[in-house]
Amino acid sequence: MIRRRREAISVRNRWLAGPQAALARALDSPAARAALFPRADKMIELLQLDSARTYLDVSLGGGAFADLLAARAGSPARPVALDLSTSSDAVDLVAWPEQLPFRDQSFDAVTVLHAIRGLDDDAVHGLAEELSRILAPGGAGLLVEFAPVRSARLNDLHRRLVSGGCAEVDLRGWGRLAALLTECGFDAIDLVELGPFALPPIPRVSVLVRRRA
Repeated sequence: MIRRRREAISVRNRWLAGPQAALARALDSPAARAALFPRADKMIELLQLDSARTYLDVSLGGGAFADLLAARAGSPARPVALDLSTSSDAVDLVAWPEQLPFRDQSFDAVTVLHAIRGLDDDAVHGLAEELSRILAPGGAGLLVEFAPVRSARLNDLHRRLVSGGCAEVDLRGWGRLAALLTECGFDAIDLVELGPFALPPIPRVSVLVRRRA
């Protein structure tokens, strides 16, 4: 588990600080993130961002898209951006995914966008437990990640395309994610539809988790 987390951090550092740093910044920009998530209004509706007072984004790549979402929703919250890597200058905090440095019930909304495929199941389950802990009553969290397809060959190709240099990448479907999120303290776990996604043209799985008000 520690090895895979360290590898994910190392890959993230190389991506942000290597010769492709300019490309990394461009892909992390609000415009690029908006292209990756074309149904921003649906995300705002699911998370009830228009009324959220506190908002955490634990996606890799800084908080540019979270800022865009909050502004579009007219949310009073300024998103708190969290990353695994210290190389990003666009985040507020760096932390292990299963050790989030926040008090219980701190956030009304949380997004985890394309951030868990390089993590093992134990780390994803630990992150889910932390999300349940920090979500306020009535709060919601949205997890989006690349999903597997029926073709083993296509899955191998997709893993290479989205690996970012990680040797081990998990493409988890709804069943696996639901199992990892179960018994973490959420009052509801729902599969939601946010597609179609054009960039890159790989299926996603989108899961909404909620705490009862």
